[in-house]
Amino acid sequence: MRLRLLGVLLILLIARPVLADSYSRPAGFVVTHYDFAITLGDTNNEIAVRDTVSVRFTADGVRQIALDLCQPRTEAEPVDHSNPCLPREPYGAPKTAVAPAAGTGMQVTAVDAADGSPLTFTQSHDRLIITLKQPGRQGEDSRVTAVYHGVPANGLIIGTNRYGDREFFTNEWPDLARDWLAVIDHPSMKATTTMSVTAPRRYQVLSNGLKTEETDLPGDLRRTAWREGVPICTWQVSLAVAPMAVSDFGSFHGIPLSAWVFPQERDTGFKAFSEYTEPILEFYVDHIGPFSYEKLAQVEANGTGGGMELASDIFYGYPPTGPGRQLLAHEMAHQWFGDSATEKDWNDVWLSEGFATYFALLYTEHQDGRDAFLEGVEQSAGQARQYALAHPRSTLVHPDLRDISQVIANNAQIYQGGAQVLQMLRGVLGTTTFWDGIRLYYRRFRNANASSLDFQHAMEDACRQDADCPAYGRDLSWFFPEWLNRGGILKASGHWHYDAAAHELEVTLDQVSTDSQFYRMPFQIGITTAASPAGERRAVRPSPPPPPPVIMLTGAHTTLRIPLADAPESVVLDPNHWVTMAEVTFSRR
Repeated sequence: MRLRLLGVLLILLIARPVLADSYSRPAGFVVTHYDFAITLGDTNNEIAVRDTVSVRFTADGVRQIALDLCQPRTEAEPVDHSNPCLPREPYGAPKTAVAPAAGTGMQVTAVDAADGSPLTFTQSHDRLIITLKQPGRQGEDSRVTAVYHGVPANGLIIGTNRYGDREFFTNEWPDLARDWLAVIDHPSMKATTTMSVTAPRRYQVLSNGLKTEETDLPGDLRRTAWREGVPICTWQVSLAVAPMAVSDFGSFHGIPLSAWVFPQERDTGFKAFSEYTEPILEFYVDHIGPFSYEKLAQVEANGTGGGMELASDIFYGYPPTGPGRQLLAHEMAHQWFGDSATEKDWNDVWLSEGFATYFALLYTEHQDGRDAFLEGVEQSAGQARQYALAHPRSTLVHPDLRDISQVIANNAQIYQGGAQVLQMLRGVLGTTTFWDGIRLYYRRFRNANASSLDFQHAMEDACRQDADCPAYGRDLSWFFPEWLNRGGILKASGHWHYDAAAHELEVTLDQVSTDSQFYRMPFQIGITTAASPAGERRAVRPSPPPPPPVIMLTGAHTTLRIPLADAPESVVLDPNHWVTMAEVTFSRR
């Protein structure tokens, strides 16, 4: 009863509020499809867009459709990184890719209804507000077409690469699609897309999904169209227009695989992408579930640092020496977590970045073995602990994200700390149940949106279905709040003592807390005893060893007594390195 009361008290002390980021969600309709027709060229950086937005009304009486679209700037404005329509260095992009504020933005010239008749519209506060002729009715489908043009300040990076080639590449994460497209610019709104691009014929053109058209036009132009039949959110919309060398290097389970690289680096890029892509893809398909998209294109991109996991097209900003295996493993993991199973709100961005970081480590475990995996885990955990100790009030899930540009300001906590939450959860549930839970979570939220609570429920359900899963894994309302909504790390000291008279091993842990809040966490205990004499070995294969005993740390002081016939040679706390967000000293008394 005492343990149960302590657990209830802990939950009350660190209970999670209902969180959402600051984006104002649309009411009364959802977007079902975007049809973008883009025209661009080399004489200037202006693009022209014909954007048809298909919607379905979810309530009666909807009179307006409001879309995010950055309006024209006629003069420079004060720096404001919270405004996605003003110059902001895109994540990973070189500073030279940032456009000036004056002269940027998109000017709408017309909006039409589905029957071609004109609609009334206004552009205000970086929103395109369209007034419908008739109020929408619940369950009814409709569409509007907006025509606009301008120079994007962000979102679509127009510039030259390191070889001087002019290129166009999207970099819209997290909320920069509105800089060049009229959309609902939030991960909670997913829709299928069509991208039709008219551009100079010398360019290769790539976008989400499968190519549906490639038509040569007068004036040395070409129209290329791609269609993505899987719903995606707007930051995942991809467009690459550049001189590129292309290699279709195979397929996996019917998924076409290709590499798109700078022509000057074709050999290096082709080799790396063709060598690493299929083995990583096979591991994720086997362990998580089906790949959601119609193709996988690995793309060398200008204006991207590291990688950007656009749906079906991954953009990489790698050095001329070529992309590394672990970068590919991280970005490809996003195709499952972040792209397909997408966080509902930016507060829960760890469901994307923490997952990709940990799954790249899981690929290391699969490919290189347990020792290499643990080395990577400890390196990651060291960064996460260092950040948590330096910023004890910072939490993995944002409690108040009014400025979405700060979504990964706590970078080490989101990426490395998020990965450590998964490592510790695997330790709590066991590896078999952990993978069962991951597959269940993906099945439930494939091509949809999820929250941290949704993930928690999936892992709890997986534990309840596994007889070998420990009882404390069936309700994880103690685990998730303390690692997602509380800052800092667990700190404890402990010792062990063997009582020869009682044939009993005593393990004691004392937890340090400055705010009277204590972590609840199971620690495995590794016990080494004297080896059996060689003459007693049996010819038959021995049974697998029993699982190590567990001490459940709860409050300030916890003691566990373990029957043990003989004195142990050594006793180790957490021998398998599951509890990584902790500083614990442990010795023999």
